[in-house]
Amino acid sequence: MKTFHILLLAGLLCAGAASAAEDPPESCRPKVAGTALALAGDAEKAQLQCDIDRAEHLVARSARLQPTSQHPAIRIVDTASPSGAAYIYDVIGAGPSFWLEARSVPSEDNERSRVPVCKLSMALPDDVAKPLVGMLATIGSLPLPAYGRREEVTINPDGSRRVVLLLDTHDIVTTVETPGKVLHFSRHAKASDDIARINQMIIGVANISDGWTCNGN
Repeated sequence: MKTFHILLLAGLLCAGAASAAEDPPESCRPKVAGTALALAGDAEKAQLQCDIDRAEHLVARSARLQPTSQHPAIRIVDTASPSGAAYIYDVIGAGPSFWLEARSVPSEDNERSRVPVCKLSMALPDDVAKPLVGMLATIGSLPLPAYGRREEVTINPDGSRRVVLLLDTHDIVTTVETPGKVLHFSRHAKASDDIARINQMIIGVANISDGWTCNGN
């Protein structure tokens, strides 16, 4: 089967780079001369840690704006959006019912004046909650990579594969509580594996909800 690779330069050329307007997490800073660079086999591990730390920075900023004491079974941090805000989605509960707490957070502290802080609280509908129970029961045993490849694959009519390398920074970081361990995953927004499907299910519910409330502080 033939495969064609196309390089998509969408936005920044450094995947996972933090905003230039503020200091990035230490794990996201480029290495300088005299410092050992990550070997190819360790690059995805290093990039995953960068994405986890970026997500944690956003969660900490959100907690300052909208304190919460919830301990989610799933936390999804969408690090980018056209509005300039990031979004955090907390799925709370052990099934078969789940509660969703979602909130926006400015990508930078100085953006609060122009980006409203919004919040959503709702029960997940049954058609999302039921498949989510099964996914959570098996996710710890599935051979899912922690850091997903930044590729968009389509199959052409002739059977060849078209692979677009995604080098922009629309990353979604997912944290899942499983029995005995916490799992972290990083996916591009255009990914399509099991983790991406969980992200799409939860974000999709929030996107169509009319229950968002916002303030301009």
